[in-house]
Amino acid sequence: MTLGNPEIFAGRTFTVPPERGVRVVTALLEHVDASRRLRVLDLGCGTGLNTLALAAALPRATVTGVDLSAASIAVAESARRRHAAGDRVAFTAANYLAFPGGPFDVIVSDTVLYAIPASDDALFGKIAGDLVPGGLLLYTMPTDALGNRLLVGLRRGLRRLRGPATDALVLGLARALHGRDYDDALLRERWGFEIVATEAIRRASPAQLSHRLVVARRAS
Repeated sequence: MTLGNPEIFAGRTFTVPPERGVRVVTALLEHVDASRRLRVLDLGCGTGLNTLALAAALPRATVTGVDLSAASIAVAESARRRHAAGDRVAFTAANYLAFPGGPFDVIVSDTVLYAIPASDDALFGKIAGDLVPGGLLLYTMPTDALGNRLLVGLRRGLRRLRGPATDALVLGLARALHGRDYDDALLRERWGFEIVATEAIRRASPAQLSHRLVVARRAS
């Protein structure tokens, strides 16, 4: 999970909770044909756990992971070299808004979209442009729930004991809980997506935020 300033995240790594990563991969398999030669993008891949799991679950797919944190990409690349599916995976340290890759059949983004400092039109316009017609977008983000608000408030109160990167993440989480919850009508009317599935992902521990998983398909 990374925001838009490379200097904030220099030397820092970010890894998704394993439980949520498993659900992301499982949910994707419910909506794609795993036997196809899919082109998959893991947007905000962190240290690459989801990326490599996607490659293992989709045996004919090529999977690209992009993340703003060069430190995370270095860890991901090290893991890729040791992974059985590593020859079908590529990692890139880049700002997604300037990333020239694509087109893709699938874009996956776990707890990242709300933290990208761009307008909704710029972000989802690029995502739509990077997907083939009929392509699939699967993303998760924190829900606007009381427990999440309390946890974010606690983290905000403790931010002086932490560093600028943690502060930036907390501010991004707070922004996510105050209105950046993309609904069916908005995705369809502005960017040509149709939501095909949603579900709540409960927190695996009191220290984690609860999340919402959304699967949306770009219009053909």
